[in-house]
Amino acid sequence: MTQDISAGDKILNSFLRVVVFALIIILVAIPLCILLDKLGLFDSLS
Repeated sequence: MTQDISAGDKILNSFLRVVVFALIIILVAIPLCILLDKLGLFDSLS
């Protein structure tokens, strides 16, 4: 049972993988930035 995947499906799959990866990075970065703000790190940078 081999299914041939078209080039468009491969491009769509890789694009969706990049989007999901970017969303995971954003979801991790938000609490990290909130934590660093609570610790006062951003105040010392400016």
